[in-house]
Amino acid sequence: MAGPTSCSSRWSLLGGRPRGLSAVALALVAIPIGLLAFGSNQACTEPKVVVADPPIVIGATVDLTKQKDFGAGSQRVLRVAEQQLNAVGGVLGRRVVLDIRDDGGDGSLIGPIAADFIERGVAGFVGPSTTDALKNMHAAFRDARIPILTPFATSPEVPLLQDGKDRYLFRTSCAVEYQARAIARYALGGSFAPPGVVSPSEPEPKDSGAADADADGGEEPAPVADAGSQPPFRACTKMAVLFAEDAPGKGSATIESLRAEYSRFGGVLKDFIIKPGAATYAAEAASVIKAAEAGEVECQTLLMFAADGGKYMREFRSATEGQGAFSPTSFATFGFIRFYQQGFIEAGRVDAKNTNELSKVDGVLGAACNQERDTSPEWARFNALYRSQFPPAADAGNLPSPIPQIYDSVILLALAIEKAGNLDNRVAIRDALYEVSSPPGDSYGPGQLAEALNAVRSGRDIDYTGASGTFDIDDQGDTALEVILWKVSGNGFVSIPDLRPGDLRK
Repeated sequence: MAGPTSCSSRWSLLGGRPRGLSAVALALVAIPIGLLAFGSNQACTEPKVVVADPPIVIGATVDLTKQKDFGAGSQRVLRVAEQQLNAVGGVLGRRVVLDIRDDGGDGSLIGPIAADFIERGVAGFVGPSTTDALKNMHAAFRDARIPILTPFATSPEVPLLQDGKDRYLFRTSCAVEYQARAIARYALGGSFAPPGVVSPSEPEPKDSGAADADADGGEEPAPVADAGSQPPFRACTKMAVLFAEDAPGKGSATIESLRAEYSRFGGVLKDFIIKPGAATYAAEAASVIKAAEAGEVECQTLLMFAADGGKYMREFRSATEGQGAFSPTSFATFGFIRFYQQGFIEAGRVDAKNTNELSKVDGVLGAACNQERDTSPEWARFNALYRSQFPPAADAGNLPSPIPQIYDSVILLALAIEKAGNLDNRVAIRDALYEVSSPPGDSYGPGQLAEALNAVRSGRDIDYTGASGTFDIDDQGDTALEVILWKVSGNGFVSIPDLRPGDLRK
């Protein structure tokens, strides 16, 4: 029989380490009770040890390979959400840990990462960085009943990957079909309304400001300027579209969304296939220029990574320098949300960091989520939280400005876990996502997290209003974030005024 426990052994921990968690991540705290000896004759009593609960782990992936700067900026936003949650006491009284991995922007790499997260029983997942990766892993998370909140995948395929309200996949970014609709309609008629339809002249109620980025701007985009109420280019009914094939003879869902909307109103697309990451796009630029001179195209839309887009525009603008027919106002260039980052502007310069050099992407137009919302207190609180943790610094010049829907995804998941009351009932967590994101309920946003968690604990109904806008999740697991149109101007971005995001739903 073992002898009595000695004083030297009484600091032992109870229980083993939960599978897959490091000692650092666990931060187990052993607290001996009644061990304060005030004299040499103090009795050596049997200790009582209290072990802190392990943290709540949320998985996340970003692209730190193909879009290194964008991924690094996304990672920072995830850390802001993690820090704020722990600063207010965590969730269910436990510390929150975000386990962030690099998915490389490659759908083939997500499988092992997803399998590890599922084995470890993460409370939820934020990511991945591409729709392809999402398609490769969402079913396994659905089977494990682990919610996915994806702030990066914008394809029209996303809400169709799982059926109805009994789902574990939720999209928290603005849908690419609305971005495609914005570009197609603006190219054809200078409005978000269907071509030929006149929108009411009164301005739409404004709950958001200019634009600051999903795959967005740098340290701080240039102040919002008046980009003019008229289209800054000649209307375009024949569009060149440059993209890499998802498979031989097959474009992406983004291309198909643009094609459907553009052709609906009489526009015609001409495809130009590129090889991503090419050393030069001189041949592609020459092909588009030749087609334009033959009257086959009147504008162009680029579906590339930001670095490729900047590289292409350097070739295109160099080849057409001094030709008025190819100026930004005569031959418009459009891009999607990937271009809404400072890296796109820098890629358009010979010397990327030389702000005195006018980037060859100057004047490029594009669509993105409406995120800066400079009239919104939710945006202001989120931005203040980000700046308090990551103040402006020289090394951040190429990173995107803080991306709010990434933050909103983590906070929404945390509120749902708190409402569910435990990690065991995964269905309750999933159902709570609908409840904490939508009216009715008391409204809470960034900077009010402690109050929101306390309201949930007291049984009150809440409606989270995110930094990126109203965050109501519908029965298809989708949100209705607004889309804006931006233009590169000098070293920053300006928003195109007098466009009504509500028209895109018509």
